[in-house]
Amino acid sequence: MALSARDVQEALEERILRAVYPRGAALPSVRALAAELGASPSTVGRALQELGRQGWVSVESRRGAVVRRRLPAVETGGRDVGATLRRLAVRWRLGGDDRESFEGLVRRVADEVFEPEPRTLFLECNPVDLERMVGQVQQETTVRVEPLLLERARAEPGLVDAAVLLTPYFHLAEARELARGRADVVPLNFVASEETMRVLVELAPETRVGVVAVDDRSRRRLQAIVRQYSPARVRGALLTGDRTRVERLVAGSDVVVTTHAARLSDDLLARARQLVRVEFVLVGAGLAPAARVPAAGAGVGR
Repeated sequence: MALSARDVQEALEERILRAVYPRGAALPSVRALAAELGASPSTVGRALQELGRQGWVSVESRRGAVVRRRLPAVETGGRDVGATLRRLAVRWRLGGDDRESFEGLVRRVADEVFEPEPRTLFLECNPVDLERMVGQVQQETTVRVEPLLLERARAEPGLVDAAVLLTPYFHLAEARELARGRADVVPLNFVASEETMRVLVELAPETRVGVVAVDDRSRRRLQAIVRQYSPARVRGALLTGDRTRVERLVAGSDVVVTTHAARLSDDLLARARQLVRVEFVLVGAGLAPAARVPAAGAGVGR
């Protein structure tokens, strides 16, 4: 199940509101956003068109989509919930039902959500990032969040027995497929850490960067992240693909970029001149209590 243009639009609106993309700044390219969010470039293009129509961005010939300095008025938090309830109450009344029945419906829904506390799962593809991401989410909320590997969830669908399914945006499609309407899927905004970005922006244009990933989507996402922050030359290879190609890529690169999901063998690690494991940090969660999330390191070394 692929992301819709509306999903991408909501993700970009959230990032703009949280100043991940500051006012007056250019958004990443369509291809970079597509790789990062796990959507197709055409879907991202439609989302950007709608953002432009609603006054969130403007399109400039040289810079692409640029965040407007004056954003459209939006309702957030309690105001948004209150407005939604008001609209539902009006529909309920127009349908001929009374106040008591509406209040009873609201109470039943609240009881289902809050009593007992719903089980909340977090899905991620590798154990290291899973532990770190859950730790960041847990600092943003008092709700207990249980970790679950995507691979295990696919093998044992019965484990996805929860009211809420949290996941990074780049795993949203898989989470929806696993939930199958039984759980509310809530995507969270994880981006490359500040230290990771600092390493990438300092790379010289002539630097040869080799991206090693576990699957093609992860490869595209990592290559897009590198290209977003660095003019260096980038090539990629799949760890599960041609072994000789991976060895040549590592040996011929000045910097090897990967994630914790890609478990490089000792001989490949020994050949890498510099290794950058991209770390992801949570931004703009909007969870309560609103605690600040400490920055994670980039995992830079040999």
